[in-house]
Amino acid sequence: MKSNHRAIASLNRLREVTFFLLCLVAVSSFSDELSIAGTSISLNSPNGFTVSSSFSGLENIHDGSSITITELPIDAFDQFNAVFSDLNKAKKGFEKQGIVIERADTYTVEGQRIPILIGRQPIPNGEIGKYMALFRGDLTVLMTFNVFNSNVLSPSIVKATIGSVRLAPAPTLAQKIEQLPFSFSVVTPFHIGNVLGGSGVLLPTFEGADPTGFKPAVLVVRALAPVPPESSIDLVSQQLLRGTQGFETAKIITKKETTFAGGRAAYLEAITADRKIVQLVRIPSDGRYIRLVAFGETAQLNRVMSAVSEIANSVKIR
Repeated sequence: MKSNHRAIASLNRLREVTFFLLCLVAVSSFSDELSIAGTSISLNSPNGFTVSSSFSGLENIHDGSSITITELPIDAFDQFNAVFSDLNKAKKGFEKQGIVIERADTYTVEGQRIPILIGRQPIPNGEIGKYMALFRGDLTVLMTFNVFNSNVLSPSIVKATIGSVRLAPAPTLAQKIEQLPFSFSVVTPFHIGNVLGGSGVLLPTFEGADPTGFKPAVLVVRALAPVPPESSIDLVSQQLLRGTQGFETAKIITKKETTFAGGRAAYLEAITADRKIVQLVRIPSDGRYIRLVAFGETAQLNRVMSAVSEIANSVKIR
């Protein structure tokens, strides 16, 4: 049951817009202050939580609860703040991600008013409690509490944890890359665009945003939690494809076994009317998959596939 909960959280993570909450509680419920490597965050860690080696944040290995931290450019703050400040907009936006937002709140941390969203994510045989908070520092900081056991992360402990948050100057891109749970090489025309949540990296071929989704990009991600041990690599690969925005109904045109990140992997190609996606997925012995996807307008992606292959061949799990 616990591994199933962790797996669902892992498979949902790429689709989920992540955020975080504020709080205050008894000192006896906390360990010492911790700095989260590769982020601008330090906080008082709830008892039973340790710094994760697979994502930016803390995890409780006994029940699967986690506190994740995602940092985005400061330019993103106004967009997220508009959602956090409007409960109806938040309900509609998160409903698409399978998250039910029940209420909103605001807390003050070091003089900054922090908007909070509180809700839940239904899953088979239960639900995950969600507390999400939005901070503004040198970067936009999104903090999410994923609660599998309310005795481990009670509302008062969540509130106290958020109240303990301190923002330092933003880490450099090089520091973020060093903290990733995998290594890789950058091959022209791709470049490093952003490090995502301490567990993924986006390599675009362009500067800025591409609302069309036509310009090629590569994403490499290491899973937050293990998939169920009974899950086949083909099943996981197809679930990940169907969970990728814009490719939910893409037609699979190629599917085969290959080698990726040091072991056996599933390779597939799929197309829509005008776009293509290439995906490699390996599930190592710890159950936390590593995934590479390359996507873009079909002809444009085909022209850079040699560079995609070089990047894929360079990926190694740390």
